[in-house]
Amino acid sequence: MPRFILVTALTIVIVSGCGQSHRQLSGRYYLERFDENGAFYTVYYVGARGKPVNGGGVFDGTVQEIGWNKDWILAHVRRIYRGDPDGWYLLNVKTGQITGPLQSSELKTNPALSNIKTIEPAAVFAAFKL
Repeated sequence: MPRFILVTALTIVIVSGCGQSHRQLSGRYYLERFDENGAFYTVYYVGARGKPVNGGGVFDGTVQEIGWNKDWILAHVRRIYRGDPDGWYLLNVKTGQITGPLQSSELKTNPALSNIKTIEPAAVFAAFKL
């Protein structure tokens, strides 16, 4: 019986993810919310199914703003390593290739990107409550 209780408790901890939650974006990619110190500090990462999110996810940074469609994920990223430039990064959902940082002018003049509306990551979780 104690073994059953231990296994059940560990399963609950693993499934609950210690304050983490996910929202599907496009393809195998998802937005992950991680609450540090309770609700006092929340960060967001883009992850890929089958790959760990450690180190800042696919963009190596925290997401400040995000938008997506079936082909692209566009995110304003604050890079984890402060020697890397913050800015707009573009993820090709089909290939996994990341481009950036992009200039703001590119977002307006590129037809594929200008149609992607971006929002704060917290709004993704508010809009798509489970």
